Amino acid sequence: MRLVLVTPPAAPPIMLAEVKAHARVSHDDEDLLLQHYIDAATAWLDGPAGILGRCLVTQTWRAEFNAVTGPIRLPFPDTVIDSAVFTDAEGGELIHAFELQDQRLLLRPVSGFGRPAAITFTAGYGAPTDVPAAIRQAMLLLVTQWYEHRQVTGTGTALPFAVDALLAPFRRVRL
Repeated sequence: MRLVLVTPPAAPPIMLAEVKAHARVSHDDEDLLLQHYIDAATAWLDGPAGILGRCLVTQTWRAEFNAVTGPIRLPFPDTVIDSAVFTDAEGGELIHAFELQDQRLLLRPVSGFGRPAAITFTAGYGAPTDVPAAIRQAMLLLVTQWYEHRQVTGTGTALPFAVDALLAPFRRVRL
């Protein structure tokens, strides 16, 4: 499966004004730096490459397959999936059925097996304010730490305890 971002999130999960208030920054001199930290924290957590393995703010993705060989499990757990459309290589819609299994959406196409296909779906918690408070707070703590400690702060890759504790319930364990 190849994932392609079709429509990116409208905004990051946390805004510059929130970060400035949390970090107690009253000037505008380092807004660009703070925005880079917000973008880095978002990239680190969000989407298929993020450590959470889920979408935060609503976004549209296309999953492309060389061939449909059986049921397809979409990659983002516990998020809202508004639509899923099977299309073949010519852009025609394939007949499909949806089945919820093990709290994840499992797509079972009725026809079109063996052909290339794409599924377009929307995933995410909704607007930035709909992202769980624990994730948003972890991002604020992380961005503030990066801002206050711009040099390398250690030799390990461990997260600050509070950030790790806030994110733990949302982390996806990949086996």
